[in-house]
Amino acid sequence: MSTYQPASCNIGRRQRKRRLAVAGAAFAVAAGYVGAVVAGYLPDPLLVGVFVPFAVGFEWGFQAVTSFCVRLALLNRYDFGSGDGATGTVSDPSHRKADHEYAAKITVAAVALAGAATALTVALV
Repeated sequence: MSTYQPASCNIGRRQRKRRLAVAGAAFAVAAGYVGAVVAGYLPDPLLVGVFVPFAVGFEWGFQAVTSFCVRLALLNRYDFGSGDGATGTVSDPSHRKADHEYAAKITVAAVALAGAATALTVALV
């Protein structure tokens, strides 16, 4: 998509690619973190700290897949890159409310999955 749609799309292709790269990096950090605990470089009780890179990975991955940025939604903005009408402000109160609700859903889903992934990792390691 390349135009703003309330609670559906507020970023373009370049922003999606960026978020996918951050998600990939976050999951790589999570793997390295678990590896450091397994190798004995970090104490076992710190394994729960893998929650943070998991949460970042899921959050940014969801944003990439859904074409929807949580931060921009909370700032009442959209960004589709360069060009006329590519960036702007969401002024309609009903659109703002819908964006905020969708942003909350993305964040809650990311936190829930990060919690589940962390619990599974702790149980397996």
